[in-house]
Amino acid sequence: MTGDRILPDDLDAVPRQVALAFRRDPSGRTYLLRQHAAYPFHVGRALYLPGDPGGFCTTYLQSCSGGIFQRDRLGIAVHAEAGAGVHVTTSASTVVHSMEDGDAAQSIVLDAGEDAVLEYLPDPQILFPRSRLANRLVIRAHPSATVVACDSFLPHDPAAAGEPFDWLRSDTRVEDESGALLAADRFAVTGADAMAARVGIHGAYRMQATLLVVHRRDPDAMLAVLRGVLPDGDTVYAGASLLPNGAGAWLRALSSDAVALRATLRDAWAAVRSATTGHAPGPRRK
Repeated sequence: MTGDRILPDDLDAVPRQVALAFRRDPSGRTYLLRQHAAYPFHVGRALYLPGDPGGFCTTYLQSCSGGIFQRDRLGIAVHAEAGAGVHVTTSASTVVHSMEDGDAAQSIVLDAGEDAVLEYLPDPQILFPRSRLANRLVIRAHPSATVVACDSFLPHDPAAAGEPFDWLRSDTRVEDESGALLAADRFAVTGADAMAARVGIHGAYRMQATLLVVHRRDPDAMLAVLRGVLPDGDTVYAGASLLPNGAGAWLRALSSDAVALRATLRDAWAAVRSATTGHAPGPRRK
């Protein structure tokens, strides 16, 4: 279900508690150039993991507050300079807590320079009963850059035995380096609709994930990569298609099982990483 105005009016004014900038040094190693982190976030040290491309940097974002609470206004900005290789993830899923009054909003801006590879792959958000969350994701990328980003959620009570979450609203924008819009995806869903197994909304699947691959050099190749790892069976229902204006490709998956959804996302990410860098990611501890 979509609309012209599905986000809180103040989402444009969300402050940035996290601002990270990454740069590649002359040896080819990417390092954390600048960082700003305010409550409730903590930024982990730059890591260089076995199996990653040479100099590829991994950073974990952690929450010190135990999740997202009512009236939270959270902002994250990640910038990868020319040639940088960056993987940003979370140490665990983010809990969106029950809300008696008001809602919560989160805004993420990803910016990738020339020939940069920027991966932003947080674990799914867990929506508690009566939670209300507005998400905005903005991706700005140079024509030669690759950005891989994931946005996913699951209900705290997937069996729908109790109260569902109130609502989730999402606004995703893909822009070129000047800010011109290339692709957009917007949706709004209530917990009651998501849990009701209604045809045309979620059906029997109550968990959802979107993986975007912004890769303007060869979007058809990225589409082939994503379609090559689409899962078989009834646990995950997924499809992949091209983004408008040659922006890249994307995958959307619905699932009845959190483990299967995670596996689908990992397989898709690993295939894209292999296609774009020649290196499959190694195992990561969470």
